[in-house]
Amino acid sequence: MAIEPCERRLIEQKIQLNHVLRNSSRRWTSFGRTVPGRRTDAIEEGPVHHPLARTVAGVSAALPVATLHQGIPGDEAGWITCSEVDTSFIRDWERAASERMIREYGSAHPMTASAYVLGWYGRVPGIIGGLSLALDHRVPRLAASELAFGCDPLEAYPDRYALLDSRFWCLPDDPDASHPDASVVANDSALAAILRAQVRAHADAFLASYRGGARLPRRTLQGVFFDGIDIGIWLHDRSPGAEHATIEAAREVLPGGTAEFRDSTTLYLLDDALGRTHLTRERISCCYYYKIAEQERACLTCPRTSIDERVQRLAEIEA
Repeated sequence: MAIEPCERRLIEQKIQLNHVLRNSSRRWTSFGRTVPGRRTDAIEEGPVHHPLARTVAGVSAALPVATLHQGIPGDEAGWITCSEVDTSFIRDWERAASERMIREYGSAHPMTASAYVLGWYGRVPGIIGGLSLALDHRVPRLAASELAFGCDPLEAYPDRYALLDSRFWCLPDDPDASHPDASVVANDSALAAILRAQVRAHADAFLASYRGGARLPRRTLQGVFFDGIDIGIWLHDRSPGAEHATIEAAREVLPGGTAEFRDSTTLYLLDDALGRTHLTRERISCCYYYKIAEQERACLTCPRTSIDERVQRLAEIEA
C-alpha cells in the first residue's frame, strides 16, 4: 500500500528539518494584508546576546519546516501577530489552504480547509511552548499579543514564528535565572503548569471570536492547542533511545485531568509489522484529510486510524 501524499510530505519535512525555506528569498504572504516587518523593543540587549537566544536557536533547529525568531526581523514583511488574526484573515487563509488542496489532491472540502488552518494556528503557541520546555526547561510568553507568524505563499502553512516578548519562566538552576527577564519557579511541575495555563489562555481568547468557514467539533477546537504541546515535546528529541524519556516528559506536562486539558499525552511506542519500534501518537483533533484523500484514507495519527492499520502503515515508512 502506497503512502498517501500528506504522509510522504511529512516524512520529507522531518528529514529536511530546518533547511527547508530557511534561506528562501521568496516573497512572504499575509493573504492580501500589508503587515510590515518590525522588531520588538522588549529585547533591549539585542537578540544574539539575550538569554532567550539559546532557546530560540534550539527550537528553530527542532522545527521541521519553520524557523523561530526573537522579534520580527526588521526587513521582512508578511508577518502577523496572533492577536491580529480575525475572521477576515481566517477566511483568506482557508481560501489559500483550499487552493493548495486542489493543486495537490484535485479537490478541497470546507471542513478540511477549516481544520488545516485551525491546526496550523493552534500549533503556534503549543509547539513553541512544548519545545522550549522540553529542550531548555523554559516557558516563553505565549499570549496572542506576544507571538507572530508568517506563512509560505504557496503551501499556506506557517513557516516562521516570532517571540515578541523577552520574558520567560525558568528553574532556579537556569544559568540565566538572575536575568531581569527571567521569572524563577520551583520545579518542572510548576513550569508545566505555566505552559498549560499559557496555551489554554491563548486558546480561550482565540476561540472566543473564531469563526471558521466550516463548523468543527468542540473537541477539535480545543484539541489543536493540546496537540501542539504534545507535538512540541515529541519533536524535541527524535534520536533512537530517547523515546521513553520523551513519553515521560510529555506525561509530566500533559498528565490529564488538569484544569486546562482533561486529556493526557497520547504519545506511545508501537511496533510495526517489521518489528521496528516507533514513537507515535494519536491526535485529539482531526484535520479531515480523509475527506479529500483517495479512498477516504485517514492520516497515520488520526483517531479514525486503527492500531492494526497503524502497525501496517508504519512498516511502509523507511527507517
